[in-house]
Amino acid sequence: MDETDKKIMDLLQQDGRLEDMEISRRIGISNDTVKRRRKKLEETGYIKIQANINPRKLGYTNVFFLGITLAPGKDVRKIAEKLASMKEFFFVALSLGPTHAIVAACIAREQTALNKLVEELRTWKEIEKIETNIIYEVLKSGYHDIPVEAL
Repeated sequence: MDETDKKIMDLLQQDGRLEDMEISRRIGISNDTVKRRRKKLEETGYIKIQANINPRKLGYTNVFFLGITLAPGKDVRKIAEKLASMKEFFFVALSLGPTHAIVAACIAREQTALNKLVEELRTWKEIEKIETNIIYEVLKSGYHDIPVEAL
């Protein structure tokens, strides 16, 4: 990846709908070069163009992070993959640290949905403890928004 690729990524990060012609005009290279490089950036997994939804507009006003500690000897990856397959979770990660084996995040329209989900998870014999964090204000979000110049 060179500076031209970074410029293309920076522009697409600002507006993923930018057409190749506009990118080529802003950077000062040919349209064909932009098209070829954008395609390569997508195919190699450096970028993925997609829509970001606003969950609040859809009625999801509650965001929850769960710290899930498993019983000793349980397969962390297997349980994390099971959680990741559930529609309620939009983020599931394996975690190193003193208390958590899995960190998972979900959204809900009301707190009773979280209560129901946590009660269901407490029936799983693999789970030893669940710590619930209710997110009431987000000050910064999105590793997808990492400035390209920082890379």
